[in-house]
Amino acid sequence: SIGLHTFTFSSLFVSLFCQIEATNDLDNFDKERHEDFKKYEMAKEHDRKEHLKTLDEDARKKEEEHFEELKKKHADHPKINHPGSQDQLKEVWEEADGLDPNDFDPKTFFKLHDTNGDGYFDEQELEALFTKELEKVYDPTHEEDDMMEMEEERLRMREHVMNEVDTNKDRLVSLDEFITATNRKEFLEPDGWETLEQNPIYTEEELREFEEHLAREEQDLNLKTNDLMKQREELERQQEQLNAQKMELQRAVEHMEQSKTQKTEPPVQAKVFSAVEILPGDSQRSQGHQQDLPTHS
Repeated sequence: SIGLHTFTFSSLFVSLFCQIEATNDLDNFDKERHEDFKKYEMAKEHDRKEHLKTLDEDARKKEEEHFEELKKKHADHPKINHPGSQDQLKEVWEEADGLDPNDFDPKTFFKLHDTNGDGYFDEQELEALFTKELEKVYDPTHEEDDMMEMEEERLRMREHVMNEVDTNKDRLVSLDEFITATNRKEFLEPDGWETLEQNPIYTEEELREFEEHLAREEQDLNLKTNDLMKQREELERQQEQLNAQKMELQRAVEHMEQSKTQKTEPPVQAKVFSAVEILPGDSQRSQGHQQDLPTHS
């Protein structure tokens, strides 16, 4: 029985350890997503500034005014309910589920949105609850709205609700955890939710470091490009040499073949116009002889 208990304990320990590792991996994954988004936003700002440098003063002024106008349009949206609050969930209950807000019931709501029916809200099920809120801020047809920002906002909302509701930190919200959260005072009287444009995503110092890093990468890339160009030129030069050697070899082979052919051919004999050698003084006789030949009518 000791062996069995040891095995059971070891299996349980390994299982718990794997769950902790998986949770840590997912935590790191979320951190990486935030970092990637920050880099994305800094790259956007860097590209915008670089574009402005290419414009004349009037065009630059118009571009800056247009940019500020887009920022104002994006910030002008209806109030965002606090994620996980009664107001936010009731809005989903009414608009997505088509139910009377006066009949809102947390347990029924949970069962409606636990789409796989496993008794938990996983991260995808939880994030789906924020779509109505996000649609107040982001519209894919509007120039001022960036869908990458929408997904970052969704991630922030999910993390916020998980921190408040997921008490055992298993990255799942059980029915009990959900019901407990709806009984808190904060559920009924929440603060507003600050969207991305209300919180700077990066500092000026971070942007400066990012741009310096880009400049270094560009310099390294230019050096590598120059090296590759030199290597290419050297390879082309070597190829030209090989082609020249090949042509020389081909000419030498052709010359050898020609020499062989000349040696094996028989000497060319002079053409003989007459079998009878005409000696000096015989010309008259020959003419006479030709005249005596019979003629045919």
